[in-house]
Amino acid sequence: MVLAVGVLGGIGSFTTVRHLAEPWFGESAWTVPVGIDLGILALLSWDLLAEYLGLGWPVLRWTAWLFIAATTYLNVAAAHGSITAAIMHAAMPVLFVTVTEGIRHLIQQHTGLATATRTEHIPLARWFLAPRTTFLLARRMVLWHVTSYRDGLVLEYQRLLAVSRLQQDYGRWRWRWRAPLQERLALRLTQLDVTAEIARGTAKGSPNNTLVSGTSETLNQRPNKSAVLLIEATAAILANAERDGADISQAALARQLRDRGYRVGNDRLRWLISTARTRLATNAASTEAA
Repeated sequence: MVLAVGVLGGIGSFTTVRHLAEPWFGESAWTVPVGIDLGILALLSWDLLAEYLGLGWPVLRWTAWLFIAATTYLNVAAAHGSITAAIMHAAMPVLFVTVTEGIRHLIQQHTGLATATRTEHIPLARWFLAPRTTFLLARRMVLWHVTSYRDGLVLEYQRLLAVSRLQQDYGRWRWRWRAPLQERLALRLTQLDVTAEIARGTAKGSPNNTLVSGTSETLNQRPNKSAVLLIEATAAILANAERDGADISQAALARQLRDRGYRVGNDRLRWLISTARTRLATNAASTEAA
């Protein structure tokens, strides 16, 4: 059907273009419209094949459009100012270009799904409800080459977790300049880890929903290294205090942690004590069972 539309459009403009070419080409004037139409079909076919192979080159499409626009202009100019004739001459080329672009869109969607390179669009409702955060999400998806919207949400969730830890330790806004360079760099490495997890899942051929759920489960189960070291240091201090029969206060605990080189906010001490005591109780139960 697409070829039929192209052939009918070529037949419709054949007489006009041949008549205009006769002063320069004489009896061979028919080769001009036939050559242009065949060239347009060849360029568009080549372009669609390149898109299917994932080797698209826009110059092919632009050149074909240029020749279509030129033949359309010649036919419209031959209408001598008649609006009805101009619309009839322009209708077929516009229809042909529209159908061709529709085929190109299908090919791009198909090849993007097959190679995991098609970038999903963020839902329009999110742009209306949260325009600022949605723009930042779209920016990070482009910078970190995340093609799936749900994978982008996983990336954003892990980034917010890392930022919340920094805010808890150094303050809501002051973490940007008070946090050590190593921890601020870890914020970017967190995004790199998530992107690597997504890439590995894609390389294994996992479906999109399985990839996202598996990635989120893996990241949620993966403890933060600095937090683990901090909990272990707290557990060691509490174990030493229990062995000596002393009751350690939060202020003393914070002092000993800072002496060991750990940075911890006062609002986090209660959570640290609770977590460390739970770990000590678990270790004791495991030892007793063994």
